[in-house]
Amino acid sequence: MTLSKRGDYVMRSAISLARAFDAPTPRKIREVVADTEVPRTFAPQILADLVRAGLATSKAGRDGGYRLSRDPSQITVLEVVEAGEGPLRAERCALGEGPCRWDAVCPMHETWSQATVAIRDLLARTSLADLAARDAAIEAGEYLAPPDSHRAHPLTVAVADAVHVELPVADVDTALARLAPDLESLVQAGVDAADGERRPEGDRGGRTGITVEATMAPVKSAGSGDGRSSIYMLAWRILEAGDGPSFEAELSANALDTERTELQVQGTWRHSIQARLGADELERGARRTLRQFLRSLAWTLEEPNAPRKSMAGSRRRTTG
Repeated sequence: MTLSKRGDYVMRSAISLARAFDAPTPRKIREVVADTEVPRTFAPQILADLVRAGLATSKAGRDGGYRLSRDPSQITVLEVVEAGEGPLRAERCALGEGPCRWDAVCPMHETWSQATVAIRDLLARTSLADLAARDAAIEAGEYLAPPDSHRAHPLTVAVADAVHVELPVADVDTALARLAPDLESLVQAGVDAADGERRPEGDRGGRTGITVEATMAPVKSAGSGDGRSSIYMLAWRILEAGDGPSFEAELSANALDTERTELQVQGTWRHSIQARLGADELERGARRTLRQFLRSLAWTLEEPNAPRKSMAGSRRRTTG
């Protein structure tokens, strides 16, 4: 079980505010962003989640900013999680649709309900101050990572790229809104094409056992006509044998003129310490995957009804 991307950002921001609770002035958004690596575009929304939940207060102006509404020792982790995720309870059947005899209850119902109660209880017994102290110890190198640590010292790579699409930006926005069901397959196409570039010539074998989780959500639009631009939150995780890299980015669609749009992606790619390749090869793979994803995305936007094909050998113009 993991937090959603929004829940992740809310938790990071709450820990940042907890560590600064005794500071004489509130935390500025830029300070929270520097602490947490939450994308600057989304930080106001994330902090607003904490304010709406009554866990933080905000003040406008030069001396303004954000701070916790009460001592972090009096705020539970459960409160923070629910500020980002909503109520933490099993609202639907753990096994989904099943035989007609499962209409009232399924074989997993009691076990899943008890597991949810146990998680809520643990989160309610853990304070935000506990997490802030643990975060400070990790930063100081004084915290002993547990044996099952899965994100210890990940390799982090800043990745950016861009591609031109022969469509007006309004049409791009409309098409992106319809792409949600295909997003994971587009990331998968990027992984396959990038992996194909790395393999020796003649080796057509693809990687197996890969699962892709991907999300893209609109954040804001500004301007009109040739000056219009839209921003999206883009994130994905590539799982292979239970582990793999993740990517968090901002995707912007910017009008070049009345008929063309530039898609720009800027984000952070993280590899776990268990990765089998060296740091240089991992960085090259991250950049290859993003470039091939953008090519597949542009092709799909321009040719939505065309058969899917590998973009490894395409001549589509990418920049950056």
